[in-house]
Amino acid sequence: MSCNLDFSLEASHPNADLVPVSWYIRIVGTHNTVNKVFHIVAFECMFTNKTFTLEKGLIVPTENVATIADCASVIEGVSRSRNALLNGDTKNYDWDSGYTCHQLGSGAIVVQLAQPFMIGSIRLLLWDCDDRSYSYYIEVSTNQQQWTMVADRTKVSCKSWQAITFDRQPASFIRIVGTHNTANEVWDSF
Repeated sequence: MSCNLDFSLEASHPNADLVPVSWYIRIVGTHNTVNKVFHIVAFECMFTNKTFTLEKGLIVPTENVATIADCASVIEGVSRSRNALLNGDTKNYDWDSGYTCHQLGSGAIVVQLAQPFMIGSIRLLLWDCDDRSYSYYIEVSTNQQQWTMVADRTKVSCKSWQAITFDRQPASFIRIVGTHNTANEVWDSF
C-alpha cells in the first residue's frame, strides 16, 4: 500500500520560494506475522514556520534540541525517572533523584536526538550537592558506530555547569563518559 500526498506549490503561490525537505511520504508495509494487512496506529508529520540554517544538509540549531519536547531521549544511563537528564529541571535534584548516572569503567550516558543536527556546543550540569569533582569526555555520532570526540576533560577536575564548544559536527547521538569521581565509582550528570 502506498499513499502519496502532493502539496506542490505553483510558481504564482506566495510561498513558492519555500523549498520543502520532502514532497511525499511513502509508507510501505512489508510483513505481518498474522495476516496480509499492514496496520498503522498513528502517524504524525510536523512542519515549522521557523527559519533555520542548513550546513551539509543538516539543521544548525539555535536553541537546545536535547529536550523531551524536541523528542530527544536518554538511551543509555541510569536514572530513577526516565529522561530526568532532558526535562529541563536544573533546580530540583538531590541525593536520590533528578539525575542520570553510569558506573565508572562501564557504560556511558547516551542521548539520542530526534534527528541529525550540526552541533557546536553542549552544556551540562554535573551533580553538585557536595564538593566532589568529575572528569569525563564527550563524543558525538550519527550512527553509534563511528564516534568523534568533541570534549576531553579526562585530566581536569570539573564541577557544576560545563559549557563545551567545538567545531560543528553532525550528531544524532551524544555520548558522555565519566572517567573519574572524587567521591565514589558513579558518574552523575543532569
